[in-house]
Amino acid sequence: MKSSEFKLLVMPHSSRLYRMAFRLMNNREEAEDIVQEVYVKLWGMRNELNNYNSIEALAVRITRNLCLDNLRRRKVNQNAMKAEQMKEGMYSISPAEKLEKKEEAEMIHTLIAALPEPQRSLVHLRHMEGKEYEEISEMVNMNVNAIRVSISRARKQMREMLEKQYSSWKA
Repeated sequence: MKSSEFKLLVMPHSSRLYRMAFRLMNNREEAEDIVQEVYVKLWGMRNELNNYNSIEALAVRITRNLCLDNLRRRKVNQNAMKAEQMKEGMYSISPAEKLEKKEEAEMIHTLIAALPEPQRSLVHLRHMEGKEYEEISEMVNMNVNAIRVSISRARKQMREMLEKQYSSWKA
């Protein structure tokens, strides 16, 4: 396929691709970069484009996937930065604050351990290991909505246990 044919087939979709990328990324420069990357991928596939029913659908799918990949990378980078900031912040915390955080963590672990088994595992997977609901669903073979409800009830139960403990300390 020649570049003139490629331009006729692909370039008319540029505004739609840009709008989609901008809507997902919420950043003009990133959206422009993604559209350029879509063109590069399509150019690499130029000899196979005739095999596709809709080049527009292919371009939209590639745009969507690139945006999602970039968003995932952004999230991983943000989590790494937060972890680094927390690590750096740990050194500036006073010994009293460290002790308080340690006691809070121990109390949370105790509260989680007091939960009945299905809730205990679900809360651990969600909050201690940071798993997404869909991942948990695959791991424990439960419906995502059932997992959400169970975790919500577990949080409520933990809140009630905390309130009882604090009220007994005040009395």
